[in-house]
Amino acid sequence: MAVSIKSPRVDALLEQLRQLTGRGATEIVREALELELQRQRRLSRRRRLSAELPLLQEQATETARPFNPASLYDEQGLPA
Repeated sequence: MAVSIKSPRVDALLEQLRQLTGRGATEIVREALELELQRQRRLSRRRRLSAELPLLQEQATETARPFNPASLYDEQGLPA
């Protein structure tokens, strides 16, 4: 799919980046899109994990067993 950008602001930003980096417009746009896609995936994952966290906490609470430090050692005080 070809992209045609009709924004003077975007053109100006692209030209500034071309001058600063010496890279072509396609490379600059590709990199910007890849970075934004990574950012959106991170945000999506963070939202999904935030939504799942209460259920995971509830499950952990329900399945947790009391911990007795004495159970780590035998009668002589050695690791069990």
